[in-house]
Amino acid sequence: MASSKAMRRISLRSIAAHKVRLGLTILAVVLGTAFVAGSFMFTASLSKSFDGIVQDSLSSVDAVVTPKDGQGAVLPPGTLEKISSNPAVGKVNVSGETTVVVADENRHALSTGGAPTQVLPYYEPDETVGKPVPIVQGASPKKPDEVVVNDAAAKAHGISAGDKLLIVDPMGKRSVTVSGVYSTNVNGGGYIGIGMMPEAYLKNYAQGGMVSRLYVSAKPGTDQPQLLEALRKDYPEAKVRTGPEVSEELSGKITKALSFINYFLIAFGLVGLLVGTFIIANTFSMIVAQRMREFALLRALGVSRGQLTTSVVFEAIVIGLLGSLLGVLAGVGLVRLIYAGMEAFGAGLPVGGVGITPASIIVPLLLGLLVTVVSAWAPARRAGAVRPVEAMRSGDASSASPLKLRSLMGALAVALGVACALFGVWLDAKTAPRASLVGVGAVLLILGVFLVSPAISIPVVPTIGRVVGAPFRWVGRLASTNSRRNPRRTATTAFALTLGVALVTMIGMLGASMKAAISDVIESTVTSDYVVAGPSSGQFPLPQGVIDDVSKVDGVNQVVVIGAAPVKIAGQQTAGFGVPLTAYGQGDMAAAVKAENVHGSLDLRKPGFIADTKIAAAKGWKIGDTVPLSTDELGEFGTATLLGTYDPLQTLGPAVVSYESLKPLVGAGAVGPQRGMSPYLAFVDTQEANGTPGGKETRDRLSRAVEPYIVAQVQTPTEYAGSQAVTVDQMLNTLYGLLGLAVVIAILGIVNTLALNVIERRQEVGMLRAVGTQRRQVRTMITLEAVQIAIYGALVGVAIGLVVGWAFLKVLRGEGISVIAVPWSQIVAMVAGSGVVGVIAALWPSVKASRTPPLAAIGE
Repeated sequence: MASSKAMRRISLRSIAAHKVRLGLTILAVVLGTAFVAGSFMFTASLSKSFDGIVQDSLSSVDAVVTPKDGQGAVLPPGTLEKISSNPAVGKVNVSGETTVVVADENRHALSTGGAPTQVLPYYEPDETVGKPVPIVQGASPKKPDEVVVNDAAAKAHGISAGDKLLIVDPMGKRSVTVSGVYSTNVNGGGYIGIGMMPEAYLKNYAQGGMVSRLYVSAKPGTDQPQLLEALRKDYPEAKVRTGPEVSEELSGKITKALSFINYFLIAFGLVGLLVGTFIIANTFSMIVAQRMREFALLRALGVSRGQLTTSVVFEAIVIGLLGSLLGVLAGVGLVRLIYAGMEAFGAGLPVGGVGITPASIIVPLLLGLLVTVVSAWAPARRAGAVRPVEAMRSGDASSASPLKLRSLMGALAVALGVACALFGVWLDAKTAPRASLVGVGAVLLILGVFLVSPAISIPVVPTIGRVVGAPFRWVGRLASTNSRRNPRRTATTAFALTLGVALVTMIGMLGASMKAAISDVIESTVTSDYVVAGPSSGQFPLPQGVIDDVSKVDGVNQVVVIGAAPVKIAGQQTAGFGVPLTAYGQGDMAAAVKAENVHGSLDLRKPGFIADTKIAAAKGWKIGDTVPLSTDELGEFGTATLLGTYDPLQTLGPAVVSYESLKPLVGAGAVGPQRGMSPYLAFVDTQEANGTPGGKETRDRLSRAVEPYIVAQVQTPTEYAGSQAVTVDQMLNTLYGLLGLAVVIAILGIVNTLALNVIERRQEVGMLRAVGTQRRQVRTMITLEAVQIAIYGALVGVAIGLVVGWAFLKVLRGEGISVIAVPWSQIVAMVAGSGVVGVIAALWPSVKASRTPPLAAIGE
């Protein structure tokens, strides 16, 4: 038996001897671990940047006063004045940020790349609680219509003192003059911060004093504990904490919010590593097969089976560690690349240094090592099982292994997977357990396809080869024949691409179905001629003046409005906008929206509310029932009567309260544009003097009416449906970009397999060259083999994606995706693109094969 030291030396020399063969394997590990490491580093960097911003603004604040938990979003009326007059208090600052849209004097909205544009109160340095904000150009605002702009935004948009800006907010629009530029560390991405006099901010955005957060400093002679005690004693209705305490709480919330990004990115890194396992397993299988004589000689010299297995595993450990370490370094480069891209495109995130944490190093190292060792374990076992005499002949013994048992197990797994998915589709239960069943079925299906794929490849791949190789005559036929020689290797190589294509197909189906469902709902339920809405990329409301100006346009017959307000119906917030509000309506909903199974009336021109049959049944509401209306600040303030019901409809949401029922609150200032009550959609019914629906001239008049508000746009229902699909496309493009990692790794797998295949078939290629085959024909043969593998992998991936995608979409039918759409053009493009992938993957191996010296190769 050989010593452990000798076996380690043999393993290291083997790695050195096969460094070219193992190079792409290491690269596969690098790509997967780089993505995982980069995910941790990127989120750590964002967290560090946001924490720095929060700590910088709060670290020197003596006290922060906020509403008590569960007692509304704003402090009780009069709190600002009471705290300001407290004898323990020195200075009080209002802390608030109101989201707006800012346009230049030419009425062109300033782009922020997704970062917020906010109006906030600006305090002079000697009046500031906490860290002062210095003016670096011009002067601080001295009039209600003067503002200051943060330095990064001023530089990005060429803003300087004296410039005119237009601020568009839920209350309308206002023209302001830039008096100066201030310096701040809150300059993430394309962020725009507009500071105005505190008095102007309170009047325009806080109804004179209804604020959510106050920063307080102690009066000279009063220390911080005394201030905190006095405030807590005198204002028990508010929560009083130190600045660092609030900073710690906000940092925790930021970390929690960013964890989703982390998990999301890590998931794609794991997909890349999963794809890499097939490459690693394939590479080690081929190298073990090519080293059979070497292993046989070692066995003849007394090396045990366990030592041979251990030596191959040791090689995998070295490769895994090396690839993982390089992956961590590549992760640093990946984060810097992301930051460069964010800066170039003005993305709305703060750009900072690379956040290196223990997890960003340890997790990728462990994952890369584990994946490499697990992938190499089966080839290592085969190496240890070699007998000295049997292994003295070259060749891949694995290729001769029977496929019958493997294929039967694969067919059984496929059958179980399909049955499990169908059971999830047909089960009468909630969405979550049904989706879980489909997920289990998908895993079984993928496992089964992997096991049965070699058997399927025997008839399918040569058929693909005959079709693709037909124009190349005997070279194409030879490539088609070669693809049958090792179905295991062909299937394993193709399966790396299969996984990527399957995921792209599923996501493509989800996106196409979401867009089709959105279009179907809007086009089949919206009966108005036009829809006036805000930006499609977010939930920015329509400014108040839009509705009035649209109503005055010649040719407008009726305007029906749907908005949202911070009001609860029977203690529940029911808005269908994805925000914690309740929908309200103005006008007769039946005139703008086609609802099914309507009972009672949908006319909200009178006080009351309407609800869909689902929530009405759950709450036990019947037409004519009266339910309480309430707000967090005021509690119950009135009642509303159920006027009508309708079948669940996304356009309206679960329930809509009449604007008429909220008028008492609006008059009292308890709700309104400054408190989150704003219109989001206006359905416009038009009619010309001759009684026909309004045409192009009416639309032009509508467009001119909303043009001054910058954010409002006039669309037909079909155009509005298309604009809503833009968000889906943005999401899909992000997912496709991330899945590109799996496709890149799959290409490396094909390259690696072909390169090792060329080495294995060196004598064969030499013989072909010796009998007159030209280099160009050898390159063509290898390229055609790669194209066959790629197309086969893509076809299998499309089949898996279609089956699993269909099952998931059937389960999601109850969540609003009522249409199942298949993006056939995208699928055809993917299959055609897989052929291009094969050509790219074959570039280096085909050139290498064509340069094989005929006589030297034959003589080996």
